[in-house]
Amino acid sequence: MKTASLLALAGSALIQACAHANPAASSPLPVETPAMSMPPSASRPPAPQVQPLVHEGVRYQEDQTDERNGDQAGGYLVAVDAASGTRLWRLRVYVLPDTRASGLSQPGLHFRALRLADGGKALEVENESGGVYRVDLASRNVTHVGGPAMSSEQPFPPPKPKPKP
Repeated sequence: MKTASLLALAGSALIQACAHANPAASSPLPVETPAMSMPPSASRPPAPQVQPLVHEGVRYQEDQTDERNGDQAGGYLVAVDAASGTRLWRLRVYVLPDTRASGLSQPGLHFRALRLADGGKALEVENESGGVYRVDLASRNVTHVGGPAMSSEQPFPPPKPKPKP
């Protein structure tokens, strides 16, 4: 009987000691966490910086318009008179799916490369996902020539029909 009383008393003392113990002293993890080695950043890296291309007195470059102006973020080619700085025209090279209605953000898809093609009669634009587009400089027609194509026609696969009960 005395043994049971002593065990109960010892158990009670142990429970009280654990309840009042310093959690930092018993924790194998350090109390202080080290400072972050890098500051937090946005989830998307900045758009690539593609140098403008000057050909026959016209400067071609990406127009990095954002969606606050009602446009998609990226995918626009602009032609500017190199001497006066006057914008000659603006062309959407590829269409990005508009995901704003679904509540998803649209991070944009920008140019990764811009180069002359067809002996200076066209430009080739490569976007960040590897899609390559050729822009005829005379007609301003755009042709997808390689990599994944961007299209707003069907940005996601069609939904599967629901099974009938």
